[in-house]
Amino acid sequence: MTGNLQAIGFLISWVLGWGIGGSLIDAGLINAGLYSLEDGQMGTTVTFVLWSLLWGGAGNCLFQRWVKGEKLG
Repeated sequence: MTGNLQAIGFLISWVLGWGIGGSLIDAGLINAGLYSLEDGQMGTTVTFVLWSLLWGGAGNCLFQRWVKGEKLG
């Protein structure tokens, strides 16, 4: 696979993981009763921001390792 196709595949899988992971976390917190969608969007906003920072930071670390040529795994 060429470098560009690898980068596109990495980006697509990372965005899917971000969206699915954030939704699962949000659903779990709602089911646990920590917040409700009827009470406003503050809970989902906090979840979105924290998950985005965590997922983005992890993606950046993996990307830096990938750019340096280290094996992932």
